[in-house]
Amino acid sequence: MSSKRIDRVRQLTLLALTGPNVLFLAVFCVAPLAVLFSYSFFQVDFVAILREPTLANYARVLESATYRGLVIKALMYGIGIAAICSVIAYPLAFFIAKRVKVYKAPLLTLLLIPLYTGDLIRIFAWRVVLGAEGVLNSLLMWLGIIKEPIWVLLFSPFSTVVVLTYNYLPFMVLPLWAAIEAMDDSYLEAAMDLGCRHAATFFKVVLPLTGAGLIAGFMMVFVLVVGDYLTPQLIGGSSGVTVTSAIHDMFGAAFDWPTGSALAWVLLTAMAAFITAAVYLFYKSPWGRGIRGAK
Repeated sequence: MSSKRIDRVRQLTLLALTGPNVLFLAVFCVAPLAVLFSYSFFQVDFVAILREPTLANYARVLESATYRGLVIKALMYGIGIAAICSVIAYPLAFFIAKRVKVYKAPLLTLLLIPLYTGDLIRIFAWRVVLGAEGVLNSLLMWLGIIKEPIWVLLFSPFSTVVVLTYNYLPFMVLPLWAAIEAMDDSYLEAAMDLGCRHAATFFKVVLPLTGAGLIAGFMMVFVLVVGDYLTPQLIGGSSGVTVTSAIHDMFGAAFDWPTGSALAWVLLTAMAAFITAAVYLFYKSPWGRGIRGAK
């Protein structure tokens, strides 16, 4: 078989393998975003969409302190939850990757079991735990630690952070586990032999070598938290108003699709800008030298 024929077969194979994926992404990801983007330049007149291009929707969103506050709130929640998840996930992922020899698969399965249930089931389970007459308050009162329920446990920013951390922790553990699993133990042994303490070993050896896993997990958790709609609504109480709920209301009761589209694109742009800046700063930092060396 000639080299040209071989190249032709390779090209056809590559097209057959990637073509369906590209088509799926184009139809179900790119096209909806393109439609949303086009609607952000339209106007609304009562219940009619006027297809007259304008930048007024973006101006309205950017000039509104309420919308800006909701976008910043969503970003802060995403950053905070991702940071909390990374702190919890590192020792858990390290334990599974380097200390467990036989039961890794069962432990990872246990970690993923909560994801087998729906969001509503997990949220209402937490309401049973954190409610005024829930499991936690009842236990604390039975032990005599408190005399009346702790109301802040539910329908508060605290409960929102707890439930969001619980929901999205596996998305941080798995990429960190994969990165730590691939890390050569000889680096850790060399660091300890040279007198590095545990904290220094983590920041000088483990963190740079597992930076790719950290970035992947941080991005996944950040995006999922920013886009979460149900948890703040059902757990956050009066603090549950988010940018996603505002977008939902615009596309629903308000029937203001253009402004809702503009707000959605402002949120997407802010998320993309933050992720780009965070990845770049981590890549250029001393902790990113493992990624730079692997390139």
